[in-house]
Amino acid sequence: MATTTRDDRKQAKAAIRAARKAEKEARTFAKQLPKGAPRAKFEAIVADAASARRAAQAGRGDDPRGAARLAARASAKLERASLRMGPGGDVGRTKATPKDTDAKAQAKARAKTLKRRRKQAQQVQKMAKRVAARTILQSITTPTDQEQAKKDRKRIRRRAKRLATTGMD
Repeated sequence: MATTTRDDRKQAKAAIRAARKAEKEARTFAKQLPKGAPRAKFEAIVADAASARRAAQAGRGDDPRGAARLAARASAKLERASLRMGPGGDVGRTKATPKDTDAKAQAKARAKTLKRRRKQAQQVQKMAKRVAARTILQSITTPTDQEQAKKDRKRIRRRAKRLATTGMD
């Protein structure tokens, strides 16, 4: 077995911290999903990733490199799941996580991706609510054909009366 250095333990600790952050983002993202099968499936993935992160945390003292890989794998699992659950599911257009960097940087980038996907889902929900509110407002304020015809006749009468009193054509 290769010797572990202080740097390896430091990277493992940072990777586990980033995985915990990704987990937190995924949990808040899960709360935004509509109730039902997709949400339950995503919550199951989050729970699985949490157990993998806890295992990495427990094994950090014995095998820091393995713990860092396990934590990075857990955050990668969360990232992939969030891509499937997010609005539109546009997997191809997302920013790729760095492949050649250490586990800490990968886990941190994945946490950022999760946060970005959560914000996108939040934005979609806000837009849907705004559109619904505007539709309701328009249906309330838009006059019916009869009301509009009545207003038009009133305006024509007033214009005719004004022209008759001033004598201008």
